[in-house]
Amino acid sequence: MSDSTVQTPIRRRALQVFLGAICLTIAGFWVYAFLFASKEGVNVLKDKAWTVRAEEICGNANLERDKLADLRRINSVEGDALAERADIIDRATAIIQNMLDDVTAQVPTGIDDARLMEIWRTIYQDWINGRIVYTAKLRTGENAPFAESMSEGSPVSDSINDFTTNNRMTSCGAAMDLAV
Repeated sequence: MSDSTVQTPIRRRALQVFLGAICLTIAGFWVYAFLFASKEGVNVLKDKAWTVRAEEICGNANLERDKLADLRRINSVEGDALAERADIIDRATAIIQNMLDDVTAQVPTGIDDARLMEIWRTIYQDWINGRIVYTAKLRTGENAPFAESMSEGSPVSDSINDFTTNNRMTSCGAAMDLAV
């Protein structure tokens, strides 16, 4: 028997062992994922009373903000149309700012919950600041669309809304009143 015929079964056996180990690793991962891994999202608060309170505050703020709806279409920058739109957006933004301040005035219990709420508040405040910059641009006569700042390749409203959806407080999501 030659040396090459002995090496072929050894190589084949080594490859089989290697592929078998990979298959076992993948199977072990899925067993862990389905049976043992946590099923809770990474930004879910444990303080459910805080999220219920937040949902109520935000729902009331949204009702107040809905009263400002102006469905006129601005096709030109003639007259005071853009300034009027900026004024309406500023009033809506003030309602959103008060809503955020009221929701975050009470900190959820637990260090992790407080940290998650603070991250969400910071992202939300950045989004509100973007609305203020936008209305300043409207007042210059530029009828540009609202451009959100981005976080990890997505608009910051996605982060805001992910947090509110995961915590069953969807009324606290980013207002879509400036969406095109």
